[in-house]
Amino acid sequence: WAQLLCVEKVGVHDNFFTLGGHSLLAAQVMARVRSRYDVDVPLRDLFETPTVENLAAAIIQALASQADDAEFDQLLTEIEDL
Repeated sequence: WAQLLCVEKVGVHDNFFTLGGHSLLAAQVMARVRSRYDVDVPLRDLFETPTVENLAAAIIQALASQADDAEFDQLLTEIEDL
């Protein structure tokens, strides 16, 4: 988010739209999520709960629904390292 929003630091509870986000940037965020994690998280999730914490939870939920245990553990570690 920091790179897309051109801000130095983003906290897990910061609101995407309060930081200057808008619909086009939200679409870019979700495209990056799709590309990086190969999951499809609906754009509306970011609009309804626009924090890093909530987006991470949505990504984890999407990964859990399509991954076996070993894959899930590896992806969860990746997300925690972000």
